[in-house]
Amino acid sequence: MTEPLFYAEHLPDTGATFMLTGGEAHHAAASRRLAPGDPLWLFDGRGGLARATLGQITKRGHELTLRIEERRTEPPSKPSIHLACALPKGDRQSVLLDMATQLGMTRFTPLVCERGVVKPGAHSQERWRRICLEACKQSRRVYLPEIREPASPAQVAVSHQGAWIAHPSGVAAGAMLVGTLPNELTLLVGPEGGFTEAEVRQAVEQGARTVSLGPAILRIETAAIGLLAVIALGAWNAG
Repeated sequence: MTEPLFYAEHLPDTGATFMLTGGEAHHAAASRRLAPGDPLWLFDGRGGLARATLGQITKRGHELTLRIEERRTEPPSKPSIHLACALPKGDRQSVLLDMATQLGMTRFTPLVCERGVVKPGAHSQERWRRICLEACKQSRRVYLPEIREPASPAQVAVSHQGAWIAHPSGVAAGAMLVGTLPNELTLLVGPEGGFTEAEVRQAVEQGARTVSLGPAILRIETAAIGLLAVIALGAWNAG
């Protein structure tokens, strides 16, 4: 699948005619400079994937007529990775979500921590979804991560038995890969001031295990991406 990939919430069946409109259509016609007869792919963020041929370009590139040549559903990648993470400042949120999506994050929960200094804004979820969508298109991942409501470390840990919580005293990150990878993994990453001992204790009491990337004090997004990269490498080697 080397042709460009675009998002459509609902995909029609093979042989159908489909109208791609709005920003995705304009991106295809203006930014990617597609022309009638060119092939492209559509995905719905839920594993649905369709190969299409561009027919007409109308409304100054904001409406494309497509013919669906093939339709299929891709299985979700394993493991399913839930990243529960404190929010970094400013544009670093975009870096975090972009890179996490590329590395296979399937769910994201903004963590509310005692030492956290950044809280979600009124339109944060909408913006985060756009970032994840663009990362899906770039990395050709056809499952759009689910954005969940903010939660505390204890709330996440009690809902996801066997979670891993980042902490300097934890076992080396490679310990997550000992044995067969589970179908689901939950990672908890705290603010740059770290989780409080009470937060760590509460999570461990709910079954979480501590994991470390070494003695350095890492930025939030660095720690999160480091842990995700370890898992991605382990999944690739196992596959």
